[in-house]
Amino acid sequence: MTRLTTTADPADLRAPAATRRRRADGARDGFGAAFVLMLPAIALYALFSLTPILLTIWISFTNSGGFNTEANFVGFDNYLRATEDPIIWQSLGRTFLWLFYHVVLAGGLGLALALAIGRLSRTRVFFRTAFFLPHLVSLAVVGVIWANIYDPFYGLINTALTQWGLAGWAKGWLSDPLLVLFSVNVASSWQGFGLYMLLFIAGLQNIDGTLYEAAEIDGANGWQKLWNVTLPGLSEVMTFVLSLAMINGLKGFATVFVMTNGGPFYASEIITTYIYRLAFQAQDHGLAAVLCILMSVLAITITVAFNRWRARKSS
Repeated sequence: MTRLTTTADPADLRAPAATRRRRADGARDGFGAAFVLMLPAIALYALFSLTPILLTIWISFTNSGGFNTEANFVGFDNYLRATEDPIIWQSLGRTFLWLFYHVVLAGGLGLALALAIGRLSRTRVFFRTAFFLPHLVSLAVVGVIWANIYDPFYGLINTALTQWGLAGWAKGWLSDPLLVLFSVNVASSWQGFGLYMLLFIAGLQNIDGTLYEAAEIDGANGWQKLWNVTLPGLSEVMTFVLSLAMINGLKGFATVFVMTNGGPFYASEIITTYIYRLAFQAQDHGLAAVLCILMSVLAITITVAFNRWRARKSS
């Protein structure tokens, strides 16, 4: 019996190693080219994002009193002062309350209008456009508009209440410490609900219509279809809107600053407006930097917690 033997070509034995080397060289070349292309964006990000963050952290450990003053290292003194400042704790609590108001008012109104517009046929485009228009107005302009609406003597709200015989309901909407934060948040939510409305409308369009037909066959009424079909079908959109509303709720500076500047007696002071007051009015940049770091940690904590909750809910 003859045994057949074959001799492998040395070139074939070297081929896998050579192929790996070529792939490694190609990967290095591709990474180098990608890094070169990303270098301008990385440089701009480092200049306008990373550098301010590092400078803010450094200022929080100094007694900086202005841009042209000498800043000395004071360690954790600013952090200790922050824990002893009652206005900081009050503004932090009002920031959470402001966030709650924005999520409920802007998010809830966006959902209600999306459900109402979804039932229309001919005028759907008109109302969708009309309700979205306030979102195109800047928050500063919104603050001016609503400050006039809330005017206690000539404002639209008190004038209408007086003419309807409800003068006892007329209030100093921006001077009452119990009403001012809610009143300002209404103005901010009026500017933001249009975006949430469009997101909910897009979610409604993605719900399978056969689910409604099956619910009708089972004898479900309007509320049952809303609870068992519509709201579950909007679950993904709701989580996205909720996260977006929380992020926007933390950025309530412009409306509060224009309408009340944190008053009366700090009743509408939130973290962002108090940072401005410390940095540009009191010239206490060290304590303002501490609050900036606190605000960043707060935003990161809320975002991470919410993302984990959403991932656990979807799994």
